[in-house]
Formats: sequence, C-alpha cells, structure tokens
Amino acid sequence: MDTASMIMGASIASIVWLAVYPWGKLERLKQLEEGDGSAPPQ
Repeated sequence: MDTASMIMGASIASIVWLAVYPWGKLERLKQLEEGDGSAPPQ
C-alpha cells in the first residue's frame, strides 16, 4: 500500500470520527437531561 492511500484512509477515518463522536456525546447528554442529571439506572 502506498503512502497516498494511507494518508487518504487516515483522513477519511478522522473525518468520520469527528462526525460520529460528538453525536454520541449529544445522545448521552440527552439521556442525562431526561433523568434530571441523575445517574442512569442500572
């Protein structure tokens, strides 16, 4: 595998990570707000 392919793969992976990770945090914040900030039931 050449260097250009590795750089493209890494950039695509980082863009996907930046797009997906904040949405996961938002879902977590919504769950905490619905529970009035208390710990989620286990």
